[in-house]
Amino acid sequence: MKIPRNTIVCFVFSITTSLLFANTLGAWPEGPPAYRTGAIGDKGTCHADECHNSYSLNSGNAKLSIIAPPIYSAGKSVKIEVSFSNTQGIAYGFEMTAVDANGKRVGKFKKIGNTTQVIPPNDYRGLKKEDKGKYIEHTSKGIKKKQWRFKWVAPRSAADPITFYAAGVEAIVGDSLVKDYVYSATANIVAGASGP
Repeated sequence: MKIPRNTIVCFVFSITTSLLFANTLGAWPEGPPAYRTGAIGDKGTCHADECHNSYSLNSGNAKLSIIAPPIYSAGKSVKIEVSFSNTQGIAYGFEMTAVDANGKRVGKFKKIGNTTQVIPPNDYRGLKKEDKGKYIEHTSKGIKKKQWRFKWVAPRSAADPITFYAAGVEAIVGDSLVKDYVYSATANIVAGASGP
């Protein structure tokens, strides 16, 4: 039996494409391991653990941004956005946490919709039980987005300023290969005046 040439070409193309995407967001489409935001006390970013290390950190043309209000009220939630701009990517991902001036992770993240998720403790991502609610990231549906919105519930008390740390991955195609750029961003928020 003779195998048609088109069948062989399609098979080789499929295998090659699968291998090219193996080192991109496909490695963690459901969300990266915990502690990859670049925050103090974290394990760096996904670039540091050589998962996404095609290029140096923050070396691409895109920009990762955190949009958050400048002030918060204790115990109240605020909406936050993490987004990529100036990008030619085909897939994206992020992870974020909040750290106060004493280096303590503070507040609790709440997802909005199905493109983000709060990292649960004690699963394959390695989040410790005491950090429950303190990290948020993309979902498998979120890798098709360049923008994610969610809520953060401020702590009752914390040492200001609180800094949001985010790391994001942009997967782009160049020279028939898929390569990843990793970016980091921060934003500060402080408690608003309390009472008259």
